[in-house]
Amino acid sequence: MYRQALIDSGGDGVVAVHLSGRLSSTFEAAEQAARECGERVHVVDSQSAAMGSGFVALAAARAAAAGADLSAAYQAARDAVGRSRCVMVVHKLDHLRRSGRISATSSWLGTALALKPVLQIDEEGKLVLAQRVRTATKAIGAMVDNIVEFVGERRVSVTIHHVDNTETAEKVNELVCSRLVTAHEPVISEMGPVLAVHVGPGAVGVCAEPVD
Repeated sequence: MYRQALIDSGGDGVVAVHLSGRLSSTFEAAEQAARECGERVHVVDSQSAAMGSGFVALAAARAAAAGADLSAAYQAARDAVGRSRCVMVVHKLDHLRRSGRISATSSWLGTALALKPVLQIDEEGKLVLAQRVRTATKAIGAMVDNIVEFVGERRVSVTIHHVDNTETAEKVNELVCSRLVTAHEPVISEMGPVLAVHVGPGAVGVCAEPVD
């Protein structure tokens, strides 16, 4: 998968950023493909997903645009791993149960009690349950509270993700803008397919990275 990218780079090399290896086998396959291409391809496990991975890729791209060589661009990407936070609210628990993120008992209990899970990608790149609340409105508030606590007073880049739920994503965007005055023009975007499989239709999320 990297041979054409190497050609396109003029031989300078490739830094390939992938979503968390704890969410998909893509990174493992990428490592194997990179070994077959030699030392001019470096792969990075972003330990995140969606724009959490995007922030890592942007770090490498900015370094390269500023004149960094392959090694320095790779290091820039590695340094960016763990700098962001991604938090999500799930509409239903069914997809989490099918993907093995929660047990069947937890899924049944959560559905019976109409609980709304708030998920977070942790420091190891795993999708974990951060909180469960009783209503969708409270879940959205808890998600934004999580991001606000993480960001503090720092300037921040923010992306609002959703799975076929533009209306709620726009409401989340309004709430983020009102709570995070340091946010730089938040972007609204559809969630990627791998993460969407875990969280299911209706999910919304926020990915934020402090800006130096």
